[in-house]
Parts: sequence; C-alpha cells; structure tokens
Amino acid sequence: MKKLFSLVILFPFLSLGQSIFLNPITGINPNALNPYRTGQIVDPNISVSGISRGKGILGKNAKNRYNATGWNTVGVDPTDYFEFAITPSPGKKIDFKSFVYKGQVSINGPIHFAFRSSVDGFRSNIGTVSAAGRTISLSSSVFQNITKAITFRIYGWAAKTGTGTFSINSFAFNGTVGCTILETPHLDDINVTCASTSFDVNWQAIPDITEYNLDVATDANFRDFVLGYDNRTLGNSTTQKVTGLVAGKTYYVRLRAKNECGYSDYSNTVEAFRSSTTYNSGLWSNGTPDSSKIAIFSSNYTIPTNMEACSCIVDSGVSVGVNSGVVLKLEDGLELKGTGVLIFENKASLIQVNNYAVNTGAIVYKCNTTPMKNFDYTYWSSPVAGQTLYALSPNTLSDKYFSYSSNKWIVESSANTMTPGKGYIIRVPKPQFWPDPTANTYAQSVEFIGIPNNGVYSFPIAPVGYSNLIGNPYPSAISADDFLLENCINTNRIQGTIHFWTHNTAISSNKYSEADYASYNCLGGVGTAAASTKDANANIPSGYIAAGQSFMAISAEGSGPVVFNNSMRINAQGKNTQFFKGVKSKTVAIEKHRVWLNLTNAEGVFKQILVGYATGATNGFDTAYDGLSSDGNKYVDFYSVNDNKNFVIQGRTLPFDKVDKVPLGYKTTIDGAFTISIDQIDGILVNQAIFIEDKTANVVHNLTNGAYTFSTTTGTFNDRFIICYKDNSGVVKSKNQVELVANGKAESSINSNKKEEKITVSAKNRQIKIASFAETIAKVLIYDLRGRQLYEKDSVNSNECIITSIDSTKQILVVVTILDNGMKQSNKIVF
Repeated sequence: MKKLFSLVILFPFLSLGQSIFLNPITGINPNALNPYRTGQIVDPNISVSGISRGKGILGKNAKNRYNATGWNTVGVDPTDYFEFAITPSPGKKIDFKSFVYKGQVSINGPIHFAFRSSVDGFRSNIGTVSAAGRTISLSSSVFQNITKAITFRIYGWAAKTGTGTFSINSFAFNGTVGCTILETPHLDDINVTCASTSFDVNWQAIPDITEYNLDVATDANFRDFVLGYDNRTLGNSTTQKVTGLVAGKTYYVRLRAKNECGYSDYSNTVEAFRSSTTYNSGLWSNGTPDSSKIAIFSSNYTIPTNMEACSCIVDSGVSVGVNSGVVLKLEDGLELKGTGVLIFENKASLIQVNNYAVNTGAIVYKCNTTPMKNFDYTYWSSPVAGQTLYALSPNTLSDKYFSYSSNKWIVESSANTMTPGKGYIIRVPKPQFWPDPTANTYAQSVEFIGIPNNGVYSFPIAPVGYSNLIGNPYPSAISADDFLLENCINTNRIQGTIHFWTHNTAISSNKYSEADYASYNCLGGVGTAAASTKDANANIPSGYIAAGQSFMAISAEGSGPVVFNNSMRINAQGKNTQFFKGVKSKTVAIEKHRVWLNLTNAEGVFKQILVGYATGATNGFDTAYDGLSSDGNKYVDFYSVNDNKNFVIQGRTLPFDKVDKVPLGYKTTIDGAFTISIDQIDGILVNQAIFIEDKTANVVHNLTNGAYTFSTTTGTFNDRFIICYKDNSGVVKSKNQVELVANGKAESSINSNKKEEKITVSAKNRQIKIASFAETIAKVLIYDLRGRQLYEKDSVNSNECIITSIDSTKQILVVVTILDNGMKQSNKIVF
C-alpha cells in the first residue's frame, strides 16, 4: 500500500479578493469527467472550462479530488497538466488577484511543478508551486484588464514511477470582473459631392461593445443636431449612411462606443468634406470655382462672366457683385455672413439647382423696367423674401399698388410683403420723381432686397375660367415652356396661353388697352407692336420669363395651385434680359415650324398672329398650342379661325402637309387699306411658299415674295382669307421644288387616282391599336408632348399594328403612322 502525505491549505478568499471561479471538488471519482465542472461556482460575467487534464495523463479514481496518473518521470511533458480556461463576457474584463489551490501527491508522484498561462504560450512560470497547494499571486499587470480567453495550467514531472498520482483537491481564482475600458473610436474622413443629400460614416470595430452612438450636427460644437442623429443608436455595425440632408450644407460627425458600464470617449470630429476655393486679394486658393467646389469670398470681387460653384459663402464685410447678364449658378445654397453683400446687376441671374438648398442673408437684386409713360404700370413679382411693395417703389402713390383676383384688381397696402409666385402691378412714380421730369418716358430702376427665393413654390389661383396674375418667384429667368409643361400639359391647372403686359398704348379715360398683352404658349409668342414702332415694346415673347416679371394666366379644369420649381430656371447668359418676357424650353425641344403674320395699316394699326406645326399639336383645339384672341384692340382684330373660334396662336398637326389650309379672319371698325405680311418664319416653312387666298378679290398671293394689301369696309370677315401652300391651280410654290405647271402638269391630276386613305388609332387596356384601311403600315413612332420619342417600329408590313410595350404613366401621346406609300398621319391619344 502506497503511503500518502498531504498538506491542507485554507482558502484566504477574503484577504485576496473575491473568488470568481472556484470548485471544492467533492464527490466520488471526479476524475471520471474531463473536464470536471460539477459543483463549481463561477462569476456570472465569465465563462469557464472547468478543470481538465492534458492528454498525456490519465484519470485515477479517488474521492473528493481531481486525480491523475502517468506523469512524466524525467522532465516537463507539454501534455502533462491540469488546465483551467476562463473567458470574460463581451464588454467585461478580469483583474486577477491570485490563484489558490489545495493538492495531494502520492509517494511515487511528481516532485516538480509549474504554474503557467497562455499569455506567453505557457513558457514562463508564475510563482512557486508545491504538491500540497499554495497561493500564487496574479497581481502582475499581464493578468489585469483581461478581455479575452485566458488559460492556466499546472504542470507536474519527475514522478518516481508512471503510476504515481497528483491531484487538485480544490481551487479558486480570485479577482474582480468589471467593464472593459472602451477604446475611443476613430472615424474615417467623409468626402461628399456637392449635390449629395447623404453620406456614409465608417470606422474600425471596437472590441467588447454593445452598441455605437452617432451624432450629426450642423455646428462643430454639436448644439444643432440633425433630426434623428442626436446620440443615435447604431448597434455594433461599423458603417452608417446618414440621409435626409441638405445638399451643400456642412455637417459634423462624431461617434462613441458603449457597453454595460457606459460610454467611451468621443471619437475625432469629422467634417463632411466638400472641396472649396477661397478668393482673397486677387487669388483663388484652390483654382477657380466649379460645380464641385464651394466658392468663398474673403475680399471684394466682381463676377465678370458666368460662374458655377457648389455653393457660395460671402464673408462678413465683403461685397461681391454680379455683372449685368452674368449667371451665378449654384448647385446648392448661398450664405452671406454678417455684413457680407451680394449684388446682382440688372439682367444678372442667380441659378440654384437643389430645390432644398438653404439661403441665408439678403441679396440686392437690381431691375430696370422698359421705358414707361406717366400713369403706366409695371407687372412685378418678387425674386426675394421679405420685399415690401413700398420699398420696391417708394415714390408711387399709396393707392397705386394692385394685385388681381377673381377677375378684379385689388388695392394692396404699400406696406404689404410680396408673396412668392404672386403678381403685382405698381404705377410709375409721378414725373417729378423722374431724373428728368420733362422727359416723355422713364425707365425705372428698382432694388429687391432679401433672401433669394429658391425651391418649390405653389400659389393658389381662382376657379376655372378666371384670370390670375402670377409671377416668376426666382432671381433668374424661367422657361415658359417648362412652366406650361408643369401647369398646363401635365396637370391642366391653367390654360396653355399666358399673357404679358407691354404698356404700349397710352392711357385713355383711366382705362388700359387689352391689346397691350403679348401672348405665349408652347407653339410660340406674338407681340403687340411692329418692330419698327418708335418708343414701343415690340418684343415677341420667346419663352423666357424674366426675374421680377408677372403675367396673366387663366385657370383651367384642374385649377390650382400653380407650381414653380428650380427645373424651370434658365441657366444661360443673356436669357434674363427681356422684361415681360419670356425662350425656348431647356428640356427636350418640341419640333416647330411656324409663320408669324402681321395685319397693319398706314395709321399704325398692328395685330400679330402665329400659325405653326408642332409636336403634340392637332388640328383640333389644344390648350397648350392654341390661344384665343382677346379682341382687345378697339380698332381691329386679326386671327386664324378653327371650329368657329378665333385664335391669336394656332397649332397644327405634324407632319406638315402642304395641302393644309388655315382660314384667317379679321374685324375692323375702320375702313380703308390694310396689309398682311410675314413677320418671321422658321423650321421647314423657311423653304416653303406661303400663299394667302383672298376669296373676295379672287386673288392668290405669295406672301414669301412680299406683303399683300387689300381694301375693306368695317365689319367682321371670317371667310375672306385662307393661308395655303399652293396657288389656285394646285402648283406647289416651294422654293426647293420644280413647279409642275411649268411642265404642263398639275399635282391635282397626279393625285386624282389615289385611293382615299384612312388610319384609326385607339388605346384600351394599356394597348395601342393602329389600323389602316388602304395602304399597309410601314412604320410607327410614338412621342410624348415634350417631343421625346418613346417608341419606334420599322417594317410593320401589315394593315394593323398592336403595341403593348409602351412604359408610360397616364398622359397624352402622339402616334405618327407612316404608310408604304409615304403618307403620314398624326393622332393624339390618352394612354
């Protein structure tokens, strides 16, 4: 029988710290389990393996102890050990104090022992180990702040025989378990484009955290937080997309980590970085501004030519001017700091792309009227916020400020602030306030002072059929075509013809002439005075509505409110120069072929009409292309006639057909000689002979060769004239074609044997059906009313074509069908 000796050591728990993992090891044959966990007591914030043995030793039955045999008899065997693995929970750390154990060895058991850890790969001994047990200090710094798994081992060797035993009878690891000291996160740089309304925040993972918390603010002191980003909880990801921001605005970001015990320190503060360039004393710090850079003015400057920037900042005490006709285009906002000033000279423009860009600080926007006579009114609309009527024209009589509602002029108090999108008329100051009181006319200079308007504006309008005075709300010209596309073609809020006041006719009996309204729709514009007329506003509205300009529009079935947005603003130099006016849309161009006709006499009578062929127009009534004559001239009216209505502007279907005829009518209260002449021609009509047929005089006259003069009595004459493109013998008068009559042939005889051709187009259940009852169909094209081609199919080779592949929201489409014989027909459908 083997003689055993033992040494009992009591656990000094109270003196050496709290036990976080202990086991008194009681029971029969604990060695039967590897590892052994029964009866162990473990701190709830750690996990443990229990006590186990290496593969080089074997369990040996013994009561109330974890016993083993097979210890090496020569030296340390790396597989002969008792092992304890301890892992702190996430976010926790262990500060060890000591390891206390009680042991027992047989007479043939090992006589050398070592206590080691995984900290250095089990290479170094920790304290002194005896067979009977000992307290081993773990207060060294290497055993503090342990946040990952750590393993301890007791090795034994130099046994007398392999049958000798060594056991651990009880053990305890003493120390404390607490929260880890969280690392401070570090944010990566944040680079954003000028137009960005979001950005990504990225950082490296911090161990042992439960969540991150993100702050985003508009100031570096984090007082003005972005909504939803004040200590926002992010979980334990390492990236976050911040959305819903204002493009061009500066944002500041910081982050901190959190576990059960609290927060880490804040990370570095990162500014969402946009490139900038600063003007100071004649030099730009980072090259001249462009759409990707913030333009910062730190000293006085005059912008001589068009400039683009991401956004613009004018420092306090700095004055920046924008020359007449020059465009300052900003992707985003404008900031005037302190006493900084930004002055736009007459006809200059401020363009902003982002509807949500924020402006701070008041600009000065100068505007000059066309020459006015005493009692004249100018039609205004404010391009800035906070502008009062009085401040705009302080020398106007106090009761001569008006707006317009429900077909009535409304007197406005001079103290009223001008509403964006609303039109006003203001009478010219009395001559004693003119620079030259004896002059016949006065071009008034005004200054709008306030925060520049930007973004979407809507203005309520009167019920269907009523006129409304509305205005351009921006410090730049807008496209009349884009305005009509939004408010007429797409939504039918207003009728398609708008009217601009020209104040050409002198006031009489306190009344103003309706003949002084120039008209414009998607086909084009007509003026109110001949180009040669002295001291008159002879401009034809060409599609640009200048800054500060108001105009008349008539409510339609889908009335109110009218909408303005930044996409309507014109980014082109020299397009903000015609005050009253309006130019061609900057969206997809509409195909147009037009002729302007003037009716005049030697006494100065003038009336202009427009007839044209355009994408989207039909030979019926189209609100976007047909404008009714106002019959405002008390002497004459001149118009085209269609479906018993009189039009100052009439659109016709494409493709142009030289057999088309357009009746013209006129009304006159004076008799005598009048002249009809071509004012302008464009498109394919430039090379097309245009005839006027006078049924009363039985004359066909080629207007492209010169004006036609006729005599008339007073009255209304709606069936005297016809515009056509052939003379009465049927000979085509195109400048680019050989006259068939010269060859003894008339086109009427050439076409006399042609079959009558008929094409029907219908839309139902998201299908378009085209049927030809004569020739087979060669080709089909489909356009929207903006002129964009949505569909094309060649080589149809059938009398019927069914289309199911049009991807379009509900809108009006134009279907162009081309037959094998070359005939074309346009049909408008609602799809």
